[in-house]
Amino acid sequence: MTDNFYIEDLILSVRKETTTERYLPLAEHREELLAIMRENGIVFRDDVTDAVLQKVGVTCGESVVRLFARFIHIYDFNRQKLRDIKAYEGKEAYEPLAELLRLPGVRLLRAELYYHSGVTLKTLAQKTTEEIRDMVRVYIEREHRTEIVPLPKEVNCHREVARMIHHTEDSQRGAL
Repeated sequence: MTDNFYIEDLILSVRKETTTERYLPLAEHREELLAIMRENGIVFRDDVTDAVLQKVGVTCGESVVRLFARFIHIYDFNRQKLRDIKAYEGKEAYEPLAELLRLPGVRLLRAELYYHSGVTLKTLAQKTTEEIRDMVRVYIEREHRTEIVPLPKEVNCHREVARMIHHTEDSQRGAL
């Protein structure tokens, strides 16, 4: 399980439909950020050094470098979330729930909702936002649940991160 995403995936994920308002100013600097990363041989998020961030600051300004430095860590996996699923250890649901908990903002309740709806990381990476929302909606209605269907922007964000996870993990498997 890795959260050391491709830097290009992270930068290209900054779009209105997938990113919180706080990080949207980075969208107008995507091309500059990508160019700086490529010039410095930065492939993965963990390759970003203070020297590279300094170059970002010179090119894009101090406020952008501070925002970018925070942004590249917003998808860090919080391993403490795994404590929430201790009751599932040794059960079929443990691994899928652990994967879903890798998504930003997903706590156990949302992970369980996705899981019981048939939504996995692979599903998120492959289906459209509306298909995902429909899967959850059908489950909620069928089971007479009180939860709400995730908002489109939330699903868009989760889909984007699921694609980044699969891209990174597929590449690592190919390198073995």
